[in-house]
Amino acid sequence: MKWHQLYNIGIGVLFCFTACDEGKIYPEEIIDTGRTATLTVTFTGLDAWPHENTLSLCSYSDDKSQPLLSKRITKPTREGKEITVTLNNLPAETRTIELAVISRGLKEVYAYYAYEVDNTSDEQIVLTLGELDLASFDRIQKQIFDLNCLSCHGESTSLAGNLDLREGTAYQSLVNVKAPLSEEGKNYITPNDIHNSFLLDILEDNPIHSDMFNSSGKQEVLSLIRGWISGGAENN
Repeated sequence: MKWHQLYNIGIGVLFCFTACDEGKIYPEEIIDTGRTATLTVTFTGLDAWPHENTLSLCSYSDDKSQPLLSKRITKPTREGKEITVTLNNLPAETRTIELAVISRGLKEVYAYYAYEVDNTSDEQIVLTLGELDLASFDRIQKQIFDLNCLSCHGESTSLAGNLDLREGTAYQSLVNVKAPLSEEGKNYITPNDIHNSFLLDILEDNPIHSDMFNSSGKQEVLSLIRGWISGGAENN
């Protein structure tokens, strides 16, 4: 037998073993699931659009430490403009789809909306929210008060400025309530009047609060509170 015939036989045997072992090297799994989630929403309160964080559509497993998938939403050019955003190829372990404010490190800061997903969910998940006000008091409570303020305004027997910012009491402590430290006699919050709302003065100029936020974080906090006050300071 000539050498080139032996060579061809050897190549054929090698190919056979490689082909037969293909299933063991690459286990069967679905990478492209084909499942999608499409959200349609109209935003109001654009002054409260995140500056330091991002507003994103996210896919989460049972582990909420970070999203499986996320898609950043671009700020619309005007209020009332309908926005549509889609997450493609949802992982099989997806348990919720959320419209959320997330940090640069992908940690969830605040969730506006959550939709539960299970194995019976449609391949094409369609979510229609209608109108969503970004400047909500619930976001202020969870993003600002709960994370930054309770050590002085809720967790001790002595409340700084007689101001209790715990959930369930914060709204009643703020809106149309005279601020004892305001020389001008301002309320902590005066609906529709950012210039007569002492809470903004405290966060902007008081040195005690100067280290609470970095520059972009402070911009986001103040914009959120201003937007909420300008919208009527509702308990939303």
